[in-house]
Amino acid sequence: MNPAYDSAGKRKELVRAAKELFHHEGFHKTTLQMIARSAGVPLGNVHYYFPSKQSLAEAVIASHLSDLQTAFASWESEGPLERLRTLIRSPLRSADSVVQFGCPHGSLCQELQKDAESPLARAGAGLLQAWIDWSAEQLTALGWEASVARQMAGQLVAAIQGTMLLAQTFRSPELLTDQLGRVESWLEEQQSSSAERRKA
Repeated sequence: MNPAYDSAGKRKELVRAAKELFHHEGFHKTTLQMIARSAGVPLGNVHYYFPSKQSLAEAVIASHLSDLQTAFASWESEGPLERLRTLIRSPLRSADSVVQFGCPHGSLCQELQKDAESPLARAGAGLLQAWIDWSAEQLTALGWEASVARQMAGQLVAAIQGTMLLAQTFRSPELLTDQLGRVESWLEEQQSSSAERRKA
């Protein structure tokens, strides 16, 4: 096997394993030994790919951001309102995982923020910032003034993340479905009211 390919493959597998374990077990409870075992990489080799758990966590955050950008790009054929609806409904695609473990982005950010001054906390915050920035872009495209769009984007993301937290807390897929439906209705009401004001 080509050594470069093998190296890239093992690195990717370590990131995959770390993403899953950080989500299921939490960042602080997850050890490099657990990640190595899940990835099928000898523990002694992990430092060849990642010199520290922090560097591996940075790669996990970068992978989450890449996944987000891929998702956003896949929605480009839709109009901005429909893109936002797709974002709101996106937790339903992995409802069982959300109910059991929460949002992989939100839960990781929450845990990393316990050490708010660390570089990892700042990097993790970039995950939810990406949600907000993208949502604000869609709202601006719908005709909202930029500062209002950013405020609404924050409210929207807070509502989605809060819904996932509640669904996990109460282990309730029904709550997840019902509350995300309410968030979608709120968005549509806001947009409808804005359209009416612009006509007046």
